Amino acid sequence: MIRVARHRKGNGSATYEEDADLPLYVSCCGYQNFLTKDFSIQRPTGRLDYQILYIHKGCGHFFIDNEWQTIPAGSIVVYLPSEPQIYTYYAKDTPEIYWIHFSGTQSLDYLQRYHIHNCYIGRHRSLTQLFDEIILELQVHKPFFKDFTFASFLKMLPMIERYYQSQFDSTDNSAMIERLIVELNKSYMDPWSIASMAQYCHLSSDYFSHQFKENTGSSPIQFLYNLRIEKAKELLLTEGLTVSEVAALVGYKDPLYFSRIFKKATGVSPKRFHGNRWLMDESLSL
Repeated sequence: MIRVARHRKGNGSATYEEDADLPLYVSCCGYQNFLTKDFSIQRPTGRLDYQILYIHKGCGHFFIDNEWQTIPAGSIVVYLPSEPQIYTYYAKDTPEIYWIHFSGTQSLDYLQRYHIHNCYIGRHRSLTQLFDEIILELQVHKPFFKDFTFASFLKMLPMIERYYQSQFDSTDNSAMIERLIVELNKSYMDPWSIASMAQYCHLSSDYFSHQFKENTGSSPIQFLYNLRIEKAKELLLTEGLTVSEVAALVGYKDPLYFSRIFKKATGVSPKRFHGNRWLMDESLSL
């Protein structure tokens, strides 16, 4: 079973002698966002317990394998006992972090059973809900809180592995990419990037780019670029909109940059295209 230790504010660590021989028990679980101040951890000799961190939003900067790495939202970071812990969260990245500390004679066995390791799994509300449930149970101590925490933590471990494995399920990936395409058609003007598209699909950036091109025949950025140009053509035929207004509506703050890419794509400037329906037919044939 899992024995749940008392939750405290501060370092949140509270263990008891009777816990020492248990297979697995949670000593702390928490959440924090960093909006106004940077935050750093320097533990060269690590901690005595195990730790799992889930970067829900923003990013964190971790010293792993003798180098600093920027770990994006949707990532899991695992620390074993006595493993050096050196990492920083910058307020400018607006990170939101969940973490859980645990120990027990079978802690490593559980991690190995579910292949829990440093990895990208994507952002999942169902996972943060489990964190929230454990935090609540440890803080308010309602009846049977240990049983609820037991169930939530045991569900969390295979859930992490399932989300990790789902990245490599081509059927699931195709469905997610199709949902992304629907979303892009609604919000093409938003500041999409490879990272944000991959996050939407719960995939790593490299794997997402490969899967997207395999499904559509185009890179994600080229697809978005083409979509914006097509939307711009439609808007430019609206007499009440200026070129600058159209540029802003399809996601380009700089109208001069928009004019350059529009002409590159269609062969004519947006100003010349504006209000001329025959140019729409001409451009479609290019």
